[in-house]
Amino acid sequence: MEKKTPYNPNNKTELPLNHYLERFRAGEPGEMAARTGAAWDGEKFTLRICGEEKTVTWPDFADPGWTDTQRILFLRYLLEGVKAPRSNAYLTYREMPWGEVYDTNFKGRCLSRLCRMYGASPERFSAACLALGGLETESSGLGYALEFLPGLWLRFFLWEGDEEFPASAQILFSDNFPAVFSAEDRVVVCEYVIGKMKSVN
Repeated sequence: MEKKTPYNPNNKTELPLNHYLERFRAGEPGEMAARTGAAWDGEKFTLRICGEEKTVTWPDFADPGWTDTQRILFLRYLLEGVKAPRSNAYLTYREMPWGEVYDTNFKGRCLSRLCRMYGASPERFSAACLALGGLETESSGLGYALEFLPGLWLRFFLWEGDEEFPASAQILFSDNFPAVFSAEDRVVVCEYVIGKMKSVN
């Protein structure tokens, strides 16, 4: 009888994580710093994420305790990211490359999660955004602009539900996001920020 490999939830991330770790160790940190704008002091990178400085060392990628998915996100940023100029335009997830393909995934993992967390308590949404350095932005509901990484901005919007309509949410991306992060990475970016929101309230 064929022996089945036990299910391991980490299998989905283990192989890609090891792949990017190998590329990171083989890479040139000075080139990564010049391309992305990340600070490099000869031993470690310093990334300013949601207004908070996080460090990762090279070549071992000792990090602040990120999940494997988050480690892949920031490894890919250092390996493939660029400093990309932006205008004042913002895009929905669906409007960016491959957005139509993964839009349902994005809504489930990010927009629905925001509604579950804050749809009945918009004051907590405001408090969380402000705690992360959010800047209030014009909206028919509640809206805040947050800088994820230098020059990469997100706008989070929440509309409170009532007896007639359920709560709704939207996230917009500064128009330079597609030059820096893939469609899947953009979902992980939003999950990271939503996780930070949850951690502060």
